[in-house]
Amino acid sequence: MFNFLNRAIYTQVIALLLFSSPLLAENSSKVISFSDVKWEPLNPARGDQSPKAGTLWGDRKAAVPTGFLADFADGFSSPPHIHNATYRAVVISGSVHNDDPSATPMWMPAGSFWTQPKGESHITAAKGARNIALVEIDQGPYLVQPI
Repeated sequence: MFNFLNRAIYTQVIALLLFSSPLLAENSSKVISFSDVKWEPLNPARGDQSPKAGTLWGDRKAAVPTGFLADFADGFSSPPHIHNATYRAVVISGSVHNDDPSATPMWMPAGSFWTQPKGESHITAAKGARNIALVEIDQGPYLVQPI
């Protein structure tokens, strides 16, 4: 009986440690300076014309919640496209337009927020010396499909 109880207790402790580790990691503090952001193409298929993306948490290529900075060059304008995931974004600097391809540009300044539903055709454009937006998805991967 004693051996069975010890085994049960050890099993519960190990299970608790295994399943609580991700929760503990989520509650830990993490700071990433802008100068330490690792940039890569947001849409590698567009090559040099792609905005840059710097992942802050999660993984844009995996099925996990993710947040990243998007850096758009002055004058950037995407072709019409859709995404497989809904995202939310906040303009950090510069001006961003994100809407239906035929919509009149509505330039959102820093502090503006928008939601882009998955599967909805849109374009994204930017103007300004530095155009940065914080983008958040509940679950990736974050994919771009031209239409």
